[in-house]
Amino acid sequence: MLKCERGLAALEFALLAPALLMLAFAIVIYSLYFSTQFGVREAASEGARASLQALSGPERAELATERAGEVAAAYGSLLGVGTSPTITASGDSDVFTVTVSYDISNSPIMNYAGFVPLPSSTISSTVKVTNGSY
Repeated sequence: MLKCERGLAALEFALLAPALLMLAFAIVIYSLYFSTQFGVREAASEGARASLQALSGPERAELATERAGEVAAAYGSLLGVGTSPTITASGDSDVFTVTVSYDISNSPIMNYAGFVPLPSSTISSTVKVTNGSY
């Protein structure tokens, strides 16, 4: 057996570096994806919270849609360029529901979906609040 170990560190680095770089890259991409998912959830929550200030159903829907749109717009290019969320706000006498859906297929993070497997490009969140007290 040869006892020459010259270049062994370079060989180990060449074998391990691609896996470590892919792991680091996946961490960054998934953190951006989860941040986007959090933004959509926050928009739905803020919309539902804003709807509690109104007295009538149409006024609640208007306030919820407006506030959810403001929160989603604050996330900027993280959610995608040239897209806007689909916000639905409706309710009956007991429960008011706000749903925010966002298609992030134009988002910069979706460019790497072939490199790192990502979940669906449509992120959706639904928040329900009760009308009145109990």
